[in-house]
Amino acid sequence: MTTPHFNTSRDSDVRKTIAMLEKRLVDKDRFLATICHEIRSPMNGVFGMADALLRTELDEKQKRYLTVLMDACESMLSVANQVLDITKYESGQAKLTPVDFDLTDFMSLQVASFEARAKARNLELVLETSILCDPRIHFDKFRLGQVLTNLISNALRYTDQGRIVVRAILQSTKTGAHSLMISVEDTGIGMSPEAVSGIFEAFSSANPVESAARGGTGLGLTVVRDLVRLMDGEIEVKSDLGQGSSFILDLTVSPAKDEMHKTRPMRKSMPKNLNVLLAEDNESNAFVFQVMLEETGINITHVRNGEDAVSHASEQRFDVIFMDIQMPKMNGIDATSGIRADEALAQQSPTSIIALSADVFISQSPEFRAAGFSDYLSKPVRQSELLDVLSVFDKGENFD
Repeated sequence: MTTPHFNTSRDSDVRKTIAMLEKRLVDKDRFLATICHEIRSPMNGVFGMADALLRTELDEKQKRYLTVLMDACESMLSVANQVLDITKYESGQAKLTPVDFDLTDFMSLQVASFEARAKARNLELVLETSILCDPRIHFDKFRLGQVLTNLISNALRYTDQGRIVVRAILQSTKTGAHSLMISVEDTGIGMSPEAVSGIFEAFSSANPVESAARGGTGLGLTVVRDLVRLMDGEIEVKSDLGQGSSFILDLTVSPAKDEMHKTRPMRKSMPKNLNVLLAEDNESNAFVFQVMLEETGINITHVRNGEDAVSHASEQRFDVIFMDIQMPKMNGIDATSGIRADEALAQQSPTSIIALSADVFISQSPEFRAAGFSDYLSKPVRQSELLDVLSVFDKGENFD
């Protein structure tokens, strides 16, 4: 009987090479995530100041300048988000977080957010829904919004005249689940069969020169493909050169759960006389935060690290605490855990603590969930989002 011969030296070299490649992939993902975070953080200041300027008296020329600035900011933020999404998916960190929501309201809000861009391009943007069962579903609202945002943005980018039609059909099935079909159809430049076959590949486009001229990155549809796979769905493309394109998404979704889920209510009124603690180490972001709330009558106490946040929260009761995640001395997660521990020791009701971070996936981490945050806002924070969060509070009333 012949004993098999193993080349231990070669096997060891192979293992070392594999380990080295795996480490480089992890380093690449960490680098891209860090770059995206560092891009999103200063964008908070850019968006905040642009929004503040738009609320002042401007002539038409100044408004036009600001509109161009905001469009450029949106494009930059979109690129950062797309790179982050692809990185998270490839590293296996992308997870679904389903919640209950009303599909009819969701579709209306999604399409409404693009009406100004469609109007500026003299395009008709139409929403058609056919809801054949209870519109409340249990699904990942954020991820579905990402897919729809990318598809509508893509349609607007490559349509010069005509219309864009967004359709949604929701119906029950015999299994108890619901079938959801969403399509985005445009009368744009269309694609050849060869272009369609590779349209979901990264940095792929029907016409690279045309895509670059229109502000395309070649990443948006790759994000769509990855997210649809994550949702166990299917997406189909139909297109003819010069005749427009249709993207058809098929998903299986669950009916809304019986139990109540935390949802952010619509704004009731402008919040007033609240005592707010802001923990934010970046002076520019703190200034933007204060500017966004300067007309509300809210009292803001600003600290620059997690240790000071814990100290102030133990000395004074605040109605709301806004907690940045990345801070010196003590980060926002540890600070929140410390505040919760102090409240439990003193047998106090929990103060609402709203996390602030440029990392859009931080809320999915076990550490974040265990810390006891009440809500989360992703940077760059818009004034409307901030006021929506604050509007649920009456004086002395906490979010629960």
